[in-house]
Amino acid sequence: MKYAAVVAIVALSPLAFAGGGKPEADDLPGPQPEVAAELSKGAKLELPAIPGFELPAMEPGFHTPRELRVHGKPVLGTEIKVKGYITWIYDCAAQVASANPQATRAQIQVAIASDPTLCERPKFYLGDAKATSRDASIWVVDVPRPPTKQERDRLSKDELKAWPAVPRLAVGDRVVVTGTWGIQSPHNEHNTEGLLIYRGLAPAGPASAAVPPQPPPPIDPEVAVVTRPPPRKPVADKTRVSSISHLTTCTKAFAARQYDAAIPECETATKIWDGNHLAWYTWASSHMARGEWPQARDAVEHAVKLRPDQGMYQLYHGISLYEAELQQAREDQARKENRKPAEVAINPALLKLDAAREALVRAAKLAPELWRAHYYLGRVYRDRDDARHAAEQFEQTIRTHPSYRFGYVALIELYRRWDYVDQALAVALAGTANVPAAEASELWFEVGMAYDARHADDKAIEAFGKAIAASPGDAGSKFQRGQIYFRKGDFAAARADLEAVVASSDPRIAGTKPVARQLLGQIAGKKR
Repeated sequence: MKYAAVVAIVALSPLAFAGGGKPEADDLPGPQPEVAAELSKGAKLELPAIPGFELPAMEPGFHTPRELRVHGKPVLGTEIKVKGYITWIYDCAAQVASANPQATRAQIQVAIASDPTLCERPKFYLGDAKATSRDASIWVVDVPRPPTKQERDRLSKDELKAWPAVPRLAVGDRVVVTGTWGIQSPHNEHNTEGLLIYRGLAPAGPASAAVPPQPPPPIDPEVAVVTRPPPRKPVADKTRVSSISHLTTCTKAFAARQYDAAIPECETATKIWDGNHLAWYTWASSHMARGEWPQARDAVEHAVKLRPDQGMYQLYHGISLYEAELQQAREDQARKENRKPAEVAINPALLKLDAAREALVRAAKLAPELWRAHYYLGRVYRDRDDARHAAEQFEQTIRTHPSYRFGYVALIELYRRWDYVDQALAVALAGTANVPAAEASELWFEVGMAYDARHADDKAIEAFGKAIAASPGDAGSKFQRGQIYFRKGDFAAARADLEAVVASSDPRIAGTKPVARQLLGQIAGKKR
């Protein structure tokens, strides 16, 4: 994401300022607001009404897969009981068959028995109904497996007796799964949307009386907003001229993306005159452009203190607070797991986001056209599990910047998680009409997902095809299209897509590869 500090070259006031004296009006102009060009063109959008985001009544003592998908953050890290239907089961033999299409089933079984590493750890998906798609189901991971022949020969009777009970699983069974709701499992399965770490399974008994859904989250308190520039301390002409000279050099270096040169010039400008809020802002902008969020946060805080009435200062303060908190949480988690920050999944419920929210609210109130303020507010509310407010802000992002694809994607993903298929489809189609074609791959993917949920297979295939045409390496679209081809019985087309998925190095589809391999194994089995 690019950041631009638009700074006016400041002309000196004819007034002379002496050190000390009474406070004076601040005549140093603020930056130009970061507004989308579409607003001036009168762009219009037809977006669906925002739904209620209400969960149905639930049985006491149990959770449902849908509830965990949309409102699972409050129970992260706790042991829970989930009632639902098994919608998919990992099949190691099918996975091995996909890589060895000429092998017989007997040969595959021998290979698995002699080399258990050919198999991943057992897992299955749990949905609210038998027909729930895999995309709308939750993962149940770290499921016990039977001991191999080698393990039975090597382990003692006591060790074999202590072996975890292996559940009997069948697609379509209605069960209660006990486990810990988390983001990452001890055996390295991870999903930022949540997964259930298995501890036990039992058949689901008859349903008991349901309880009303949880009330919506409380409305946040009002945020005070300063709308008039506060007076500043007088500054001598010589001091002001020198500081602005360094600011001008800093601004030119920033515009040329020479951040190493910009930062010391802005720092010098603030040392000469600490009331130069434009220098603090441009200094922060340089750090933001380099992804140095704590440094950006510290610099822009000075600009906010000097001119709290400036929407751009509040915006960049909110963004840097949010990104710095996210970065710190990721680094802390990486140290705990002894991994790289990019490799870990964090729990959004643990993020401290109140200060970021308040700054972004101020920015949006001071300058409602600041689309980035609405987008980040949507992310804050999403991380706080407040879907209604998140949807409102993502919608406002779209209205203030109709060609910004991330606003559409964020709103669509929110609707899709809540199973609001019609709303997701409407937003996705609006996005394909307003976002440049070269950037619309994700939106065509979402159109395909919505049509797939409606079982409109031909329209889904067409949409995924457009996503792949715009982004040929889009393994996610190939996976979804491959599943539909498989369902339609077009195994040649399905195999081509699914083989591309298995060969892909995209980390975002790691969780779907077992399904792709299993489907390829089933295709290979149909040929034998």
